[in-house]
Amino acid sequence: MTVAAILLAAGASRRMGSPKPLLAWGDGTLIEWEYAQLMASVVDDIVIVCGARMEHVRRVLGMAERHIVFNARWPQGRATSLAAGAAALLHPDREVPEAIVIQNVDQPTRPSIIDRLVEARRERDLDVVQPSYLDDAGGEHGGHPVVLAGRLLTELSRVTDATYGLRAVLERHPPTRIPFERDPAVWIDLDTPDLLPDARRVFGIKE
Repeated sequence: MTVAAILLAAGASRRMGSPKPLLAWGDGTLIEWEYAQLMASVVDDIVIVCGARMEHVRRVLGMAERHIVFNARWPQGRATSLAAGAAALLHPDREVPEAIVIQNVDQPTRPSIIDRLVEARRERDLDVVQPSYLDDAGGEHGGHPVVLAGRLLTELSRVTDATYGLRAVLERHPPTRIPFERDPAVWIDLDTPDLLPDARRVFGIKE
């Protein structure tokens, strides 16, 4: 059984001011680095959903462009990209995965985090697992990425922003949270340029 990943990279990146997939990250771009991290994990099937600036993303990915799925409806919301990625994984030529990693391009992660989440889902055959972390007051919060059982793939392919997308799926299948205590990698969200320096330090990326 395979482990698949849907890497969502279709948005306009308005708050960032420049395309998030193409942000400088180490010796290349953020999306190149994220692809490499997925390849270093237990993931063995990847769909990269693109929309805005797709041709630019295609060029930087090189041979990895074969994983790209274009979502023409990307301006209508993130749920359309999730649905497009799930539909691609449902193609008859693909094996239905045992688990699906949902990763947003603005939420980089590590292979060790992905592997731990996939293993936790597998051990107890859970519908959904999600990392959790503690804030400074000791409160628990859900982090990213989220890993879902492959049996939810058809449900994912039908999500819409009108019905609250992935959030609605998680309400129907409440995630089992896996503690990561205070690891910032599970809560980093690259919305604006001021967040980039700290994020690069967390992942050991040179400025």
